[in-house]
Amino acid sequence: MAERSVPVPRGIEVLVKKAAVDAEFHALLLERRAEAAQEIGLALDPAEVAMLNGIPASLLEGIIARTTVSPMSRAAFLGKAAAVMLAALGTDLAIAEGPPPPGGIAPDEPRTGRERFVLYKETNYKGEESIALLESDAYAKRSTEIAKTNRVLRQAYVAAKKTWDGDEARKGTQFPMRMPALLQCNRVASYNDRERAEEMLKRRQEDLDRKAEAARKAEERRLAGLSEAGLAREKERAALLKAAEALFEKELQRLLAATTIETPPPISRGVSMDRPPTAPPAATGIRP
Repeated sequence: MAERSVPVPRGIEVLVKKAAVDAEFHALLLERRAEAAQEIGLALDPAEVAMLNGIPASLLEGIIARTTVSPMSRAAFLGKAAAVMLAALGTDLAIAEGPPPPGGIAPDEPRTGRERFVLYKETNYKGEESIALLESDAYAKRSTEIAKTNRVLRQAYVAAKKTWDGDEARKGTQFPMRMPALLQCNRVASYNDRERAEEMLKRRQEDLDRKAEAARKAEERRLAGLSEAGLAREKERAALLKAAEALFEKELQRLLAATTIETPPPISRGVSMDRPPTAPPAATGIRP
């Protein structure tokens, strides 16, 4: 008889999934185990603490390496709200164990040649996802723009942090923004028929909206459980992060404007006027 798998406690599953997408939290979890839960406001019961502390480091590392996170839930696990991550677990389970609800994601049509419309998913530097539809040429242009942005993304972060640290008004206030993730632009499906393409876009957008609403409600419940002092800290942290992101985006636009690709001058195949004329070659043959 096949051996039955032992279900993973939800608290430990949250920690492992967050470590799978967040390198900083990954290191924290391996080093301090149950204490890492406090960083995201996650309450573990005694059995979960005992189980987590009893896992050898090499085994925990392997579990994290094999753990996958749904692209739709990635943004939740990149955050710091345990309630949002717990809600995302339910979303992942629904995706894994059953068909989508009515009006959800329908099977994509197979691609046949060069289709006119491209349905694609875009992920920004915060890990937030969106779905969009473009004609194939416009999609290719958008992919090029994202590749260009990714080339200067880290430079913009370093420049924004340097400006923040040099601001006398912010002395002693750590730059609250993490290193941005690279932007992504991934093709989901292609279509020849506009109506079919727009229908699929609508269904996928509705699915994204449901997940965003679930995450929003979970965050509201988390905030509702905080004290007045805790709410004040959350508002202050959010305001600082917003200011840091605005500074980062300003530096990003500056770098993008500066990274224009210069067109090389055309190659002249005639006489170059920049060089002095050369003497004609010496005649060969018998001298008189």
